[in-house]
Amino acid sequence: MINSMLREVTTGYDVKSQLGENIFHNTKELLELYSKVLWRVKSSLKEMDQEYRESTNSSLTELVDLLVDIDPRVNEKRLNSRLQSIEESKSILDFIDLSLLQLKDYPEYGERYYEILRNIYIDSSSSSIESIAENLAISRSTMYRERNKAINVFGVILWGFIFEAIKI
Repeated sequence: MINSMLREVTTGYDVKSQLGENIFHNTKELLELYSKVLWRVKSSLKEMDQEYRESTNSSLTELVDLLVDIDPRVNEKRLNSRLQSIEESKSILDFIDLSLLQLKDYPEYGERYYEILRNIYIDSSSSSIESIAENLAISRSTMYRERNKAINVFGVILWGFIFEAIKI
């Protein structure tokens, strides 16, 4: 399932031509979407739980248990479609998280790059560039340069994982 989803995402990419300037752009866009996708996954689960509670007075967790016995009140196709969509989004988030952990182990500046990307794109607290730079004891312009370097290194790690997963 993940492989087919990744093939769809990367269809039309010429790996060699994308390893230049576009890898930065694509990686930055993906990072900017991270918190929105995470919010959507959580929101979808809450909506599904609320919808199921309203119709059955049971929780989503109880629904999953009941699916073994196939509850006739549940629209199984709709539920499966929604759960699959959530799973696919979660898989993308997991790839990003795994790549970030690899970035953290990157020689020399890995931990710093990890902190920069985590603070800018991943944490929901959304610190400003100025406050992140202040916490790292660097100037704002240095912060932007290091952010760009971090995105480039992260992009190579991330897209490398995705292309390896497609080969499997």
